[in-house]
Amino acid sequence: MRKLFLSAVAFAATASLVLSGCGGDSDNDSDGKKQEKGATSASQVLTSYNPQPASNLRQGGKVTLPTVEIPDQLNQMHGDASGYTTDISWFYMPQLSFNDPKGNVTFNKDYLTDVKQATVDGKTQVTYTINPKAKWNDGQDMDWTIFRDTWNANNGKDKDYVVSSTDGYSSIASVKKGKDAKQAVVTFSGPFVYWKALFAHVINPHIAKANDFNKAYVGKPHPEWGSGPFTITKFDAKGGTITYKPNPKWWGDKPHLDQVTLVQREESAAVNAFKNGEIDAVHLQAAEQVNQVKGVPGTELRKGTRTASSLMIFNSTSPQLKDIAVRKAVMEGIDRSQLAKITFQGMGYTEALPGSLNLFTFQKGYQDNFGKLVKFDAEKAKKGLDAAGWKVGSDGVRAKGGKKLELTYPTIGDRATIKAGATALAQMMKNIGVKLNIDARPSADFNKVFTQRAFDIFGMSFVSSDPNGMLYICQIYCSDSQLNVSRSVPKSMDKEIKAVTELPTLDEQLKAGNEVEQKAMATYGVMPTNNGSAIYATKKKLANYGSAQFYGDYGVIGPPTLLGWEK
Repeated sequence: MRKLFLSAVAFAATASLVLSGCGGDSDNDSDGKKQEKGATSASQVLTSYNPQPASNLRQGGKVTLPTVEIPDQLNQMHGDASGYTTDISWFYMPQLSFNDPKGNVTFNKDYLTDVKQATVDGKTQVTYTINPKAKWNDGQDMDWTIFRDTWNANNGKDKDYVVSSTDGYSSIASVKKGKDAKQAVVTFSGPFVYWKALFAHVINPHIAKANDFNKAYVGKPHPEWGSGPFTITKFDAKGGTITYKPNPKWWGDKPHLDQVTLVQREESAAVNAFKNGEIDAVHLQAAEQVNQVKGVPGTELRKGTRTASSLMIFNSTSPQLKDIAVRKAVMEGIDRSQLAKITFQGMGYTEALPGSLNLFTFQKGYQDNFGKLVKFDAEKAKKGLDAAGWKVGSDGVRAKGGKKLELTYPTIGDRATIKAGATALAQMMKNIGVKLNIDARPSADFNKVFTQRAFDIFGMSFVSSDPNGMLYICQIYCSDSQLNVSRSVPKSMDKEIKAVTELPTLDEQLKAGNEVEQKAMATYGVMPTNNGSAIYATKKKLANYGSAQFYGDYGVIGPPTLLGWEK
């Protein structure tokens, strides 16, 4: 899947925009002071990642990068996988295609020597020709069956596979062997607009069966089942370290680095590690963090925009939130603009409140679907809770049937803006008679909270790694999607949601998709909160790392072979 939930980010500046322009990392203002370049509002769309061709990179060297979490589930296609899983997989698992910052797809010649699309009997058909040299690390050949097995796992027909999404794969009618074993012919059920977005990742034959797909990668990265320019040489989840070195079985362009190391660090610890020279880059998500790293010798800030969405999830299976009227009223009691001010304080960035989880404000077809349903109005929220039978008690907390209207809100990480945002949210809830219990958790607990749905309300984020937002509408809203943790959208809507991507033209999909999204949002399970800018502090000579919209995420940009140091 190309759209993934990444992390808990309540009130973190995490996202926005596509249609990249190239911005430098720094510039001089009128009085000669050096300033970082980057997006200051949602009307600006920039990249900042020091793009360099292979010829400008020196051979050798090491890079050490932070990761917030080493999750249990290391199969990036599994429904419990997070963006941290994808980051770990990026270096040692096959990547059959890459996006540029605008989302245009380039197929990876190391795996695919030819990709051809045709229309046959009114149906989209794609023929993939696999590189004769392509093999898995354990010696198994990469042949047409990797396309078949990936489709089987992700098409939704076998419910034993726990997948992130069936989007796109459910529209495929068949995957067959082509002229030989090194060719796969994929035929869709009809015309399919987004075919380039599929099969960016493929599964190893060892996990072709559902039980292995679900369990084999739990706690085990299986580098022998990988295939890429690097391979894992050390995996220590307990110690929080993963080490990659060049893969001796790799047939493509050699990586420039001798070693890449991921180290698990809490946000504040990662910032301190960067200041001390222990890591080579760090993702900054608040003004306090930016100020801490400014002026560190030999480093620079790379500020751009991210194609991600932050949102609040309302757990519709929680006893106090089962009633749709209660969920709606609680949402009406939340001032999103105030939370955005907290998020972006000191960062020199502003944006309009987002109204869609499928399209960004700058994209064709965008509509403020959430804004049509919910506007901040504390008095209206109070009336809604009164009508739902929740009456204010002597302590100011509403109650019904002897139970108080108390909600649990986990926060992930130790960032000051997260704490400030949670405190503000608790006050907003108090104003309408709801008691919000803040459950402070370390960053490493994100996956636990997410997969166990251990919350009433939860702030989190997902990244869109291609611009085809409507392709992923089912991943966001279908009742059986692993990523739809609210569970507010009824099963009766699934057919209508899935039908959006079956429409033959983009215009038809945009019209239908907006109608469906507004209907799904009217179940009051998700509340978009912000998009935002992305800032990375890096060592100056680090190439192809930073903010590049659809080209990559969390700093990891394009082919791993291009990560390295300038000559």
